[in-house]
Amino acid sequence: MLRLFFALQPTPEQKTALAAQIAPLVAQVDAQPVRADNLHATLCFIGALEPEKLEGLRAAAATVRGGRVTMRFDALEHWQIPKVLCATTSEESHSARELAAALAQATTAAGFTPDVKPFRAHLTLARKVSRDLSVEFPQELAPPTFMHCDRFFLMQSRRGEGGSIYSAVDSWALYD
Repeated sequence: MLRLFFALQPTPEQKTALAAQIAPLVAQVDAQPVRADNLHATLCFIGALEPEKLEGLRAAAATVRGGRVTMRFDALEHWQIPKVLCATTSEESHSARELAAALAQATTAAGFTPDVKPFRAHLTLARKVSRDLSVEFPQELAPPTFMHCDRFFLMQSRRGEGGSIYSAVDSWALYD
């Protein structure tokens, strides 16, 4: 079975810079940092899928279009459940929310059963935060990270020795 989801990704340079920027905080809160190359903003979680159904999922994704997505990650939040530290946006990205909804609609119409939740733009930066940080968060992410996305990605999640490993299976332009 493949474990799949659709996502937006920062550039490799943004991933590296953001991971370095928050590394001291991650160490301070005694958490497990997310690998820089794993940073992404999930749009639509598909879950377990038989490999023979992958082409149908690709075909559904190919019908989705939108405009350029811009997100400004300017805050850090601690989510007590599931014990993660996230970069979040203080202003909602309507284009990202519409893209997430369009992917959920297209995949559902094609017979898939995505895990449809309200979209909230975030980048998970650390897991297994062991301290109660409710008093210390949210806080500003300075400087903020701006993501400008012209593509969305179908990602695969696999288990590795150090945690999950995410890799791009395919990608599509948001507009022609």
